[in-house]
Amino acid sequence: MPKKPIKPNKEYTLPESSGLLDSTKRVLALDPGSRNCGISVVACNEHGRVKIVSNSLVTKPISDLVAYGSQRSDFLEEIDRWIEVYQPNGIVVERFQTRGQSGPLIEYVGVMVGLLGGYRMPIKAITASTWKNAFHRRFDPLALDDMYAECNITPHQLDACLIGIYGLEKGTGALLDYDPYKIMAQAENVSRLPLKQKRTPRTST
Repeated sequence: MPKKPIKPNKEYTLPESSGLLDSTKRVLALDPGSRNCGISVVACNEHGRVKIVSNSLVTKPISDLVAYGSQRSDFLEEIDRWIEVYQPNGIVVERFQTRGQSGPLIEYVGVMVGLLGGYRMPIKAITASTWKNAFHRRFDPLALDDMYAECNITPHQLDACLIGIYGLEKGTGALLDYDPYKIMAQAENVSRLPLKQKRTPRTST
């Protein structure tokens, strides 16, 4: 009997299967935070064509180490479902670096990165500056802040998608050909959460 789609707190659901071909390479990517934790699945085919498959915000990230036992179970149950549905070949996650008074956030993110490392698949933990600097070098003068202002999903969801592309490039050893605004439109179209403001997805000219 097929399992029911995950419904953590009625915010989003996942399909029964991904609909992806086995020949695609795909990663589960996360932009973790204690409140807003972006998650995505990004794929590419043998021709290097990028596809944003799905994205959302994690409903139950780690946010209280006093309640670590129950939060750990909830977090992993949610991640388990993404892995079950999309069968990623690896995980790429942004790790946190302190910038001034960050409070316990660095602990929460470190715990989530550690939990993700428990899955039996390759994992790559990168800093925000690593992938963002690579993005800005490639697409200058386009700035991520400009995309955040236009995007109808949260910046954390968009970041998770771009982190996924970076992870695929590192995993395949190839520079993938993609248009950032087409990626943004794809991400909006496959968001598991409602858009901030419905509009016709932008395409590059």
